[in-house]
Amino acid sequence: MWNRLKHFPFLATGLLALLIWRLVAAGLSWVGLVALGIASLWFGIGFVRWLVTMLDRPVTAHDQVTPERESAAPLVSLVFFLEEARTVSDESIRECVSHAIGTEVSDEPGTTPFVARHPVITSEEESESQESETIDQFIVQLPEGLFSVLISGKAYVTDPGGFARESIRDKRLRRAVECHRAWIAVDLMDEVQTEIQSAEAYRIIGKLLASMAGPDCLAIYSPGLQRCNEFDPSLIEALAGPDPLSLFDEPTFEPIIEISDNDPRMEAAVAEATRRWPEFVEAFETRSEPLSDQYLIKAEFREAGNCEYMWVAVTDVIGSEIRGTLMNDPHELMEIHRGSSVRIEIDRLNDWIYPTHEGAHVGGFTLDVLADAEGD
Repeated sequence: MWNRLKHFPFLATGLLALLIWRLVAAGLSWVGLVALGIASLWFGIGFVRWLVTMLDRPVTAHDQVTPERESAAPLVSLVFFLEEARTVSDESIRECVSHAIGTEVSDEPGTTPFVARHPVITSEEESESQESETIDQFIVQLPEGLFSVLISGKAYVTDPGGFARESIRDKRLRRAVECHRAWIAVDLMDEVQTEIQSAEAYRIIGKLLASMAGPDCLAIYSPGLQRCNEFDPSLIEALAGPDPLSLFDEPTFEPIIEISDNDPRMEAAVAEATRRWPEFVEAFETRSEPLSDQYLIKAEFREAGNCEYMWVAVTDVIGSEIRGTLMNDPHELMEIHRGSSVRIEIDRLNDWIYPTHEGAHVGGFTLDVLADAEGD
């Protein structure tokens, strides 16, 4: 609210009101009438300048996203969290926009489509602070509406590490958020009166942001949904598609929820999975063809001191050895990946699950424990 009112001509308004009151109450001398004319002119010029600023002012810098962040209306925006600051030019942004919309863009004001660098308005306090944020802003005028591209060399949240540790249970996503050092966003400029609908705005924003994806992208964030997902190149197609917000429906990767090895609930779940292992083996050996690829086990994988528990689609059980195909992309392990053929000894078994013909499932003993931990 203060950003909207701080340029309003309060002094001229007050002086004009005082002189008008004086004129009505007791009249004015010729000097007072001259002062009234000057005050009226001063107010008129100041009010017009303020009104023009309100109708066509550049977007202010993003508020930093914190758990306490409040907004009168959700930003129609999508954000990439970046590993490091990007160096961009007017030409590089125009090329990205041109690639996204499939036509050439101009840098000449008054034309459409049009892209040009624009200064970001910051408060006087921000301007005087040595910690003020440096943001490159580009205005993107399209037939559908007015958008802005914002590129910052600072983290999107006040304390990435602390924020991630306090609010994100998924180890993968937490690492991505706490490691980001810069961001790039595409916003619908909500200060401009436009008939564009939110869904159409997100389709355009998704295309624009997808054209700016790169190997430095760690995560993608929706201020409107307050949802964040780890970035992967496989998301670009959905981001540039008809419903970019759908990429927040599910985690990009299988979440890694940390829980203590000494947690009594987890110890009991693993013990039950181990005790009932013969039950899985019998079901696997008598399985029917339609369900043959849905017999899964979760096992411990170790590499160079790192440990992860991942799911495996079982292809064979030979004595104490389980063979199968890895179903997860490891977070820290480097020697195996999704789709790798693996062999696991029974002493590394953590859980198992298989479907029934009635559509139910048997097993999954640790899943309820992890679900409880995620909700804690």
